[in-house]
Amino acid sequence: MNSDFTRLTAQAADLLQAAAIMAGFLIVVLALRLLWGRVVEPLARKTHSSLDDMVLLPLRGLVLWGLFLLGLYHSLNSLSAVRQHKAIGPIIGKTLSVAWVLLAVWLTLKIVHALIAWYVNRSAQERHGARDVSQEALLVQRVANVIVIALGALYLLSALGLNVGPLLAGGAVGGIVLAVALQDTLANLFAGLYISIDKPVSVGDYIKLQSGEEGFVVDIGWRSTKVRVWANNVVVVPNSVLGRSLITNYFLPDQEMSVYVPCGVAYDSDLERVERAAAEVAREVMDRVKGASADWQPVVRWKEFADSAITFVTVLRVCEFGAQYELQSEFIKALHRRFQQDAIEIPFPIRTVIVRPSAPEPESGGEGRSSLEQRSSEMRAPLRS
Repeated sequence: MNSDFTRLTAQAADLLQAAAIMAGFLIVVLALRLLWGRVVEPLARKTHSSLDDMVLLPLRGLVLWGLFLLGLYHSLNSLSAVRQHKAIGPIIGKTLSVAWVLLAVWLTLKIVHALIAWYVNRSAQERHGARDVSQEALLVQRVANVIVIALGALYLLSALGLNVGPLLAGGAVGGIVLAVALQDTLANLFAGLYISIDKPVSVGDYIKLQSGEEGFVVDIGWRSTKVRVWANNVVVVPNSVLGRSLITNYFLPDQEMSVYVPCGVAYDSDLERVERAAAEVAREVMDRVKGASADWQPVVRWKEFADSAITFVTVLRVCEFGAQYELQSEFIKALHRRFQQDAIEIPFPIRTVIVRPSAPEPESGGEGRSSLEQRSSEMRAPLRS
């Protein structure tokens, strides 16, 4: 009877010890939960970014559930029955390892999804809805899901004691074959991600490529970028080509830009008078054309002594890219009228040809001259006829 009482007492003490260990971990979990709600979350809400709020919630779950599993592991291992049966300990360890892996995979996916959602919301706010990055975000989310789940599955198999070496080797070979087969697709994909992150171009920008294509960007996808040219056609540019090309973005840093209008006047013109007339016409045109920069003072700069004229450039300025064409057209018409009124000549290209006299014919060789004159007469005969 004493032995039974002693055994029951030992079992009760063993259970109390395990319960005390678990209770200690639960107290720590509750204290951290209270601290998180009273200190960490209020500090996160005071920041201007919502990223910390979206990431802290999964991190809190990882910390609290991790402590709970750790407490459960130590509590079970403290039991004498578990220590006496050597086969039970590894089973408990593998079971909790599986739980740890599943917890880590689930919370990692939540963090990735939170980061992607934050990026989409920020892009929509910055561009006021002009740029839709939902397709790229959905693609990145799917790729991240596959990578995280695959890594979690490999670690799970390793935790269960299985050899993952052949799987890694086979996956490496298959990945190489797949990468070679999808080389162009992957190049476009990563170039599209670079464009989405670095933003050398955005939807609505007017760009010019190194190859000569220019127009408005209407869509940036994960494989290609669509550019609408002035003829209202759409040029589809693969993202890999766009990433390697030199790009002139007329909307960066802003749409305000200078417009250069070349012209030329005769050599006998009064250059001061020409410069004054061009500046006055430029100011008058900029005051009445919509989209011209109101604060800009037109500049006239002489350029060179050309073949038939002294050339100059008038520098105008517009606030938006599309206004340059109307401004340039109106300025050319107004300047032409002003030059006609002021009798300022815009000369035509003139080329002076100097004909040198031929050398005197030699006295000898009369027969040769006769033959030459005969051939010349034969050649001119059809013209006279």
